[in-house]
Amino acid sequence: MMHARNAIYTLLTTICTWFFTGQIQAQETPQDIDLIPEVLYEIGGITVTGANNLDQNLIIMLSGLSVGDRITIPSEKLSDAIKNLWKQRLFDDVQIIVTSKKGRVIYLDIQLKELPKLSKYYFTGVKKSRKDDLREQLKLQRGKVVTDNLIIQAENKTREYFIDRGFLNTKVTVRVIRDTMETNAVIMGISINTGEKVKIEEINFIGNKEITAGKLRKAMKETRRHRWWNIFKSSKFLENEFEDDLAMVIEKYNENGFRDARIISDTFRFVGPDRIVVDITVDEGRKYYFRNITWLGNTKYSDEVLNAVLGIKKGDPYDSKRLNQKLFMDPGGADVNSIYLDNGYLFFNLNPMEVAVENDSIDLEMRIREGQQATINRVTISGNDRTNDHVIMREIRTRPGELFRRSDIQRTMRELGQLGYFEPSEMDVKPVPNPETGTVDIEYILAEKSTSQLELQGGWGAGFVVGTLGLSFNNFSARNIFNKRAWKPLPTGDGQNINMRAQSTGRFFQNYSISFTEPWLGGKKPQALTVSVFHSVQNFSGLPKTDPNRQALNITGMSVGLGKRVRWPDDYFTLYQAIDIKRYRLDNFDLGIPDFRDGYSNNVSYQVKLGRNNTDVPIFPTRGSMFNVSVKLTPPFSLIRSVDPGELVGAEAYRLLEYHKWKLDWTAYTELTKNIVLSTHMEFGYMGRYNTNLAVSPFERFFMGGDGLMNFALDGREIIALRGYPNNSIVPQPGNFNIGGTVYNKFTAEVRFLVSPNPNAQIWPIIFAEAGNNHLDIRDFNPFSLRRSVGTGLRIFMPMFGLLGIDLGYGFDPAVGATQRSGWNTHFIIGQQF
Repeated sequence: MMHARNAIYTLLTTICTWFFTGQIQAQETPQDIDLIPEVLYEIGGITVTGANNLDQNLIIMLSGLSVGDRITIPSEKLSDAIKNLWKQRLFDDVQIIVTSKKGRVIYLDIQLKELPKLSKYYFTGVKKSRKDDLREQLKLQRGKVVTDNLIIQAENKTREYFIDRGFLNTKVTVRVIRDTMETNAVIMGISINTGEKVKIEEINFIGNKEITAGKLRKAMKETRRHRWWNIFKSSKFLENEFEDDLAMVIEKYNENGFRDARIISDTFRFVGPDRIVVDITVDEGRKYYFRNITWLGNTKYSDEVLNAVLGIKKGDPYDSKRLNQKLFMDPGGADVNSIYLDNGYLFFNLNPMEVAVENDSIDLEMRIREGQQATINRVTISGNDRTNDHVIMREIRTRPGELFRRSDIQRTMRELGQLGYFEPSEMDVKPVPNPETGTVDIEYILAEKSTSQLELQGGWGAGFVVGTLGLSFNNFSARNIFNKRAWKPLPTGDGQNINMRAQSTGRFFQNYSISFTEPWLGGKKPQALTVSVFHSVQNFSGLPKTDPNRQALNITGMSVGLGKRVRWPDDYFTLYQAIDIKRYRLDNFDLGIPDFRDGYSNNVSYQVKLGRNNTDVPIFPTRGSMFNVSVKLTPPFSLIRSVDPGELVGAEAYRLLEYHKWKLDWTAYTELTKNIVLSTHMEFGYMGRYNTNLAVSPFERFFMGGDGLMNFALDGREIIALRGYPNNSIVPQPGNFNIGGTVYNKFTAEVRFLVSPNPNAQIWPIIFAEAGNNHLDIRDFNPFSLRRSVGTGLRIFMPMFGLLGIDLGYGFDPAVGATQRSGWNTHFIIGQQF
């Protein structure tokens, strides 16, 4: 609409410019030279004046005149010579003069006035970033000949640039002034007044009877009315997006059976300096319906099976989009094409044909050529510069000799993406079918990415600044440690993980940990062995060991775990089992428990966790879910031992910890639209005891509030994030923040907006709502008694540093022991492992 106007304006201006400048002045002879019309004169010589920056011989050649030519005065050849020079668009004036005559020999002088050259140009009225974009658009260069057409183009392109960005009232003025520092040069000044950005006050639909204007406006993805609730979509008028949205309106009609619908006209009118009303006139046409659908050529599946997959019944509104989706490209794989491809029919072909259109009914004939089933011949991989072939091949579901199945390829691509070694956006698969042999070769194309991470973290916990240094090697090769050639800079490629981490506040707190994971123990089955050890020293007094007033808690522990994939209920499930051993040493340390300030406590536990994860990618999932249910058990020592629990007092009561701990968490991802994802999460935890005569263990309890980062993890506590509240502030007893809860629940809804999919720096803002609470005893538990919060934040994922972020949350309820709302709280995530 707007571009058409500009094109017409440019055409008219150009025609006028050529009309006025095209009045060629050609003084062919001075008055004192007598020339006889229709007499042939020979050109004895040609000179050029006024072209100081051009080669004279080149100008003579371009004119088409040559010494020795015979011409009359006036003649068409002279007119053509003048036209030839005008075509070069280098001159402001062209004349050909007869300077002298000797008999029937004449001498000519081509007199030129060169157009000025551009020495420089500048913009006024806009900021620097806009100027840079305009330079790219206009492509003006020093030395370019400045014609009227060049000036008009500069003006129109500048105006169109801002119109495309919603500034419909943009005014552009181009001034050309002579550059006194250079010969025949000019400076171009482009003055811009964008005015206010024009927004859409209203979008009216005219001629719509079957579909409401509200539904049609909703179908337009980018073009929105100016309303206060449209916080994520701009209401500015952008013509390119508007044209795309008109196509979406037609698509909306097509989905409802109106396949002849069309846009008759679209116009806009100003109702204020920065407001417009858009009027769209539509012709809905007739509504069509599916009638008879027949299948031809199908032998593998009956008509009933294919009709059930298609899901279209006689009398349904005709929807070509739905038809194509159910035939070829259903996101969940529930289409006719998929059921054939998942059973080896790689050479399958389906061609839907309209065989009859009567009044408002359409008959379809589905013509199928099934072909033979294809078997897999060769499976190859490429692009794995660091990861060894066997690490990749063990994740591949397509095997030579087996039937081709598209679902196996899709699952393979997911599993390779979940490894975290390859860039998902650059992964590809190329099936190469051979119809003659009935086989197919499959090539998986990969692109390695950085997998090791450096964690540099600064956090705040327990009144101290906590520094963290961590190294994660996520594609390590232990068998190549002693191979000097493999150190580039580390031995990689076998898929093993090593994590090393150190935290410290100086004298008050140190924590050291290291873990190793072999994901395929034995190399034949996907069962992961994990071994980890850690040691922490928490010295609240900051005094040396020899000082009797020292208050400290030391924790030393190790864990051995074995995880494996299971095939029931489906092969997205994993089973993890681990043995944990921890030893706590208290030196005058207050846990809030009477008679237990010194001594040792031992924690020996068995953990089993059943999980399911079918998310599409690990970093920014757009679909799928994660589910985990776990139980952690210690032996019931008090029931095994013959000691009366009543006799266990002080440190002796906690020398052998006993508890059972249950946890459940679930997260689902739903793609709302491209790059916008809804994440919903819930979790529940409960810690109980075997013997009612003993108190619940003071260790391993739940502490809620804050960012959830274990920057300063005391007494083996489990920290549960709840943004909008200070760290560890949601505990059962006011004033006693050393006693955690034994039962909690939490709910989270989060909308994520991927603004930068760049694999080197993925960026997504978020908005969230959370609610949760923490209780001392299961008898106090009320799932609806929750502390609530909302907020916003930003996440950046860089392969080298992991996940970085900041959240700003508002707590609607008081923290434990407080009387006023928690209010705004800022939470930092720096270097957290993903």
